[in-house]
Amino acid sequence: MLKNKLKLSIAAAILCSSYLQAGTVTAPNSLNIELSGDVELKQIREKSKTETINYRTAEINLNLDSKMDNGLEFHYSAKAYNDTQASSTADTGVDTTHGYAVVPFLEGKGKIIAGLVPNFPYGTDAFEEGGESWKIAVFAPIMKGIKVGLISKIEDENEADKNTGDDGSTALRVDGTFDNIAFGLKYAEAYINKNDGWTGVAATNEKEIEVMTGYVTGDVVGINYGAEYITKDITNVGGTTAQQPKANQKGYYLEANKDIVENLNIGLAYAKLQNGLVGGEDFAVSLVLDGNIDSSTTKDTSAFVIPVSYKITDNLSINATYVDAKIEDISANEYDIGIEYIYNDNVTLSATYGDFDADTNSPIEGTKNLELSLVMRF
Repeated sequence: MLKNKLKLSIAAAILCSSYLQAGTVTAPNSLNIELSGDVELKQIREKSKTETINYRTAEINLNLDSKMDNGLEFHYSAKAYNDTQASSTADTGVDTTHGYAVVPFLEGKGKIIAGLVPNFPYGTDAFEEGGESWKIAVFAPIMKGIKVGLISKIEDENEADKNTGDDGSTALRVDGTFDNIAFGLKYAEAYINKNDGWTGVAATNEKEIEVMTGYVTGDVVGINYGAEYITKDITNVGGTTAQQPKANQKGYYLEANKDIVENLNIGLAYAKLQNGLVGGEDFAVSLVLDGNIDSSTTKDTSAFVIPVSYKITDNLSINATYVDAKIEDISANEYDIGIEYIYNDNVTLSATYGDFDADTNSPIEGTKNLELSLVMRF
């Protein structure tokens, strides 16, 4: 119900603002209200050994950002899409992506964030779950260049049964910057299908998770780099001792890129996932291997990626990517080539072709994808 009220309140605000000039407008007790967004249209062709599929996708994102004169911020985003993207729980093709407030304190050096907040990548996007969750977070500086954060969140939020059997976590994180280096450490205690004494929720379905992750990113002598390490200890709560196996998942990610000559950038990246760890939702390894790449409880997954891009003009660029992967011990590779044209600050057109192939007789089927995209920002 809270989410629906949020939708109605924001819809009313957007309706009122439609009488005003688009762009930045002023309102009582507010420094500014900004409307922005994008429209993305795609034509996609996927061809495997057994079938060829052609389909289109359409998506509209609308963002409303406001900052009050006392420093209070409010951010809201909604997404409208066709049936290709719509989830099984989507309401009439429109979903609230996020809606949250930011309250500053300590003269703006600290902040409190509360609401339906995006799960922003921590360090890199290699292992980030993506999406959004209801959360409250407090961030405050503890010394120059170092800040600490405490975050509590709940996912699969269900008002009807008072969060029976939901997922969530509490995390403590420390982040810092030094010259051109950014670094951080995070510890989280999470749960899945939490029983918490609720009737009808089997304790055997509950899992407790301890997460440790650390990252470092930066720029050294013109080389942009990033690295992240993550461990997850997952324990089944209910049942007998034999029914409580403890999984120790691990993941590593390294990346670097550099402008070799003017307008030519070459990169290297390596990812490895062990014992059932799932890759990040937005971890775009390549055109076909886009999104989660998963390991299993017994077989590792790794990927070695070489991206290359060349800017022909300020508006026109070409790119290519090679991937050498081992997906749950099955050897696979992919070749991508693409072109992008920036018509102006608001319109971008692109075309990408990807050829993914795996070992002969493997359960992973090879595919050839062609994607044409038009993105219009406002």
